[in-house]
Amino acid sequence: MGITSSFCCTDRSGTRRKSQPLSSCYVDFHKPAEATQQGGAQARLFRLLPVVGNNSKGRRPLGSGGPEWLGKDVTSSFNEVDFYNEILHMRRLLQQDPPLQPVLPKLGQQVKEEDLSQTGPWGIVDFMVSYHGLARSCTCSWVADGRECVLCRLPGRQRVADLLVFRSPFEGLARPRMLHLELGPRSLALQARHENQISTGILARQEGIFVDGFLSPPESISSEGPTLDLRGWSWGDNTQRRAKRLPLQRMQLSQALSSLLDLRAAIAEERFWPSEDSFVPARPGARGADAFLHNFLCAAEYSELALLAFVCELSRLLRACEEVPVPQKWVQSSLALLVEAGVAPPRRGPIQPETWVTSRVKIQILGWSKSSLSLPGSTTQDERQDNELPWQIYQHHVGRVLWESARLYFHSFCAEEWVKFTVQLCEVSKGGSSLLGTAELSSFGACESRTLKLHKGDTPLTNSMGRPTQVVVTLKFLPLPEPSNFTGLWQAQVERAEHVEVGADSLCVMLTATSRQHSMSHRTREVPNAAEVSWNEEFEFPIIPVGKEAASGQRLLEALGQPTKSITQEALTESMGLKGGLARHLPPLVFEEGKKEDPRAASAGQVAFIAELRSGWYEPRCGLLDNNY
Repeated sequence: MGITSSFCCTDRSGTRRKSQPLSSCYVDFHKPAEATQQGGAQARLFRLLPVVGNNSKGRRPLGSGGPEWLGKDVTSSFNEVDFYNEILHMRRLLQQDPPLQPVLPKLGQQVKEEDLSQTGPWGIVDFMVSYHGLARSCTCSWVADGRECVLCRLPGRQRVADLLVFRSPFEGLARPRMLHLELGPRSLALQARHENQISTGILARQEGIFVDGFLSPPESISSEGPTLDLRGWSWGDNTQRRAKRLPLQRMQLSQALSSLLDLRAAIAEERFWPSEDSFVPARPGARGADAFLHNFLCAAEYSELALLAFVCELSRLLRACEEVPVPQKWVQSSLALLVEAGVAPPRRGPIQPETWVTSRVKIQILGWSKSSLSLPGSTTQDERQDNELPWQIYQHHVGRVLWESARLYFHSFCAEEWVKFTVQLCEVSKGGSSLLGTAELSSFGACESRTLKLHKGDTPLTNSMGRPTQVVVTLKFLPLPEPSNFTGLWQAQVERAEHVEVGADSLCVMLTATSRQHSMSHRTREVPNAAEVSWNEEFEFPIIPVGKEAASGQRLLEALGQPTKSITQEALTESMGLKGGLARHLPPLVFEEGKKEDPRAASAGQVAFIAELRSGWYEPRCGLLDNNY
């Protein structure tokens, strides 16, 4: 299909590096290839079913026990084939071929030791999707988002295309949820020159991290309605996909991460499956209604373990970026965060909950259509200087995702008590959302239902008939069985809103719990505006045992890759306090409507956090604590 090697038009070296010959995939696949979920990707993706073995009836397709494969259309991938081919060649030199790939030196040649020494440490390759070569002239079922063609009323058409072959990142996940972030510099020509880390961090924040896709999102994530533009039907439904991404691109990074960890749907679905001990109380005196928690984790416990796993993987990714031997120019690439959203983790059994969750949390870096791979032996000094700023911006973006994830953990899962609940009623339109009214609940019992009247500032919120607008919320404290990192949780149910002024497109409620230094927020789904609207959604706000702050801090520091063996419990407790080191480096997240963080202060805080983090990676001390322990 006319695939050629591409080179950067700004190459100042005067010579072009000889590209590696394209590698063909060694696996034969069943035809035709089926279109699969996009997950925010612009390029078409296809599910590939390998053909293995022989019998009297000929070859048979591989069963469900084998690896899962995906194909990506080359015509919509620009020069990604060059990038992945360079990565595949480097893996062969390092004897680190992708799984199932036989390690065969090219044309029987011996691998030279100098080639291995020049490549240097490339641990970052482990975070890339596992590329296996090119499948040429593959017959594919060409459909528009899984729907039949509206114009011809046919289930789809078949075309012949060349496909990039990958091991599926969704492998092993029953219902994968994927947050697709676009990060890195957005331009190949960066005229600004950094003066220090703070100015570079501000420039990186201005470049921005955008949510480009959300596969299997929670109910709180909405999409635009179908567009009436006929070009969407005649040109492969591209306009429809753009409309669905518009609300995502308006999201803040902290909101996107919080939505990714909203795993209530996985727990709720598991409750529908009865077991032999479904009605056995989880503890003496407990009711049968919460017997499910005896064998499975609740949504808050699942979210905590998944977030710890993400923090650990992001720390490894950032450290791998720093160990790359030469600066890279990775422009407008992608970071995918995946988690299982269809199965509840077991509390008891042969597999520990931490192991079960960690094996179902993945981070992949992808999207190299505008990027190039720089190697030590073929990169000039001018190219190194040109790549320095884009590479620092890329690392700042990875560090920002890590910093936001650590903040989310510190303020959501390290509170000993919640002293106040704040209810915000928001109206949502295509231009964004705005705050209608607020109510606070500072005194509450173990189980009670409260009707809260909303205020806008100091003025009570009423409808056109003069009736006060109010929200009905039910709070219930639920102890958790052992083993658990939490002593229990507050289960808050947002039931309904009454006497609402009709006028907005839709409504949602943001529920925030706060303590002396922590805050945790949840958002309901959007419902059409009416005088009375109903949600009936439950949210969980966990609390740790009193005096166990040090244990929570130790789990976070270990996920960040910090040395904790020589740290005393008193030092950890002091660092978790209101004026401690962790509290200073991890300020509260901003969830309120209409409020944003100061970019300069946020960039300075992120740079200080990453600097102290590095001191724990390369020195026998934890810089995030108040003293050098």
